[in-house]
Amino acid sequence: MKMNYIAAGIFSGVGCIVMVLFPEIALESASRGISLWATSVLPALLPFFICAGFMVSLGVPKIIGRYFEPLFRTVFRVPGNAAFVFLVSITSGYPMGPKIISDLYREKQITKLDAKRMLSFCSTSGPLFLLGTVGVSMLHSAALGVSIAISHYAGAILNGIVFCHIPTAKYENSGLRSNRISQNNLDEIGCINLLVCFTEAILSALRTLGIICGYLVLFCLLTDFMQFCGLLQLFPSQIGKSLFRGFFEMTVGCNSIALAEGVSAVSKCAVASFLISFGGLSIMAQSMSLLSGVGITPWTYLGMKLSHGILSAFIALLITPHCLKSAVVTGAFGVSLSDANFSIAYGLLFSTKMVIMMVLLILIFIGLNEWIIKKEKSHESSRNHSRI
Repeated sequence: MKMNYIAAGIFSGVGCIVMVLFPEIALESASRGISLWATSVLPALLPFFICAGFMVSLGVPKIIGRYFEPLFRTVFRVPGNAAFVFLVSITSGYPMGPKIISDLYREKQITKLDAKRMLSFCSTSGPLFLLGTVGVSMLHSAALGVSIAISHYAGAILNGIVFCHIPTAKYENSGLRSNRISQNNLDEIGCINLLVCFTEAILSALRTLGIICGYLVLFCLLTDFMQFCGLLQLFPSQIGKSLFRGFFEMTVGCNSIALAEGVSAVSKCAVASFLISFGGLSIMAQSMSLLSGVGITPWTYLGMKLSHGILSAFIALLITPHCLKSAVVTGAFGVSLSDANFSIAYGLLFSTKMVIMMVLLILIFIGLNEWIIKKEKSHESSRNHSRI
């Protein structure tokens, strides 16, 4: 532990010296990081952070958890309030999932084990970044954006199933304790004074966004100085350079692979899916700062995100050729269109299809939940008859 503090002091001192020697690079990087935070991150995440924090104070996750408890207990072995965390995570993106998990832990609605299990599938990017920023803006392909989105969210679900079913004795005992806590807290009132809770939600959101701003500036400085030192020359291939950049900041890595020449669309999609699912050290640092006090180690989170990235990349390799074929040959509703020239009308049609798919997934989700509830009731009634 002492060596960690010594190493941190040395690195911070070296960083200060480098910024003094190269003030132009430091000023430009910091300005770009702050501009990115002020123009993109702040307006996009502030309303989500305030509303989500306020809903946690009101006990909304408990209410939702009552309906999804059987399904999430069966599939992920976590309380039903994980449904709220997963929904907020996939709609608002990084690092919303870790923040809600931390809030639920501090509210004593989940245990440390629940937090670990939720983190394996509730730390995701948002659809706007996947479809708009990466798909349309960087790769110039709505089909690739959809492929990345499907790979990312499917990889998160598979990752959650893998990490939530690790057979250890400690795992089993902690899970039983988690179940008792979630049941005992179902009827507790989460907030007594609405104005105080809303004010606390605002302050918590501003504090979280301030942390995100600091890490954005830090990693902008880090990646720019690494490029200035010529570290990227150590990687001969474009994919290697993109992975190295994305290891620190996923947006930089995705933009790098999108601009790479001589790389197939399928490979670009797979690399982008890996980088977005992994998140990069920037997202990891932001998430771990929000999870302070929960007891989750950085190595645990790193393993989860690497696993998520590998699963997403593998799924992208499988489905991207089909997405491209569908986009080029048939288009939306059977209209022949080129993937490189998506019109506004095609985008609207595709959005309509995505809404229909989401509605169908929700209906399937609810149907599975009802089936599990009926199955549990039938088992309980059969046990009662046998006792009689």
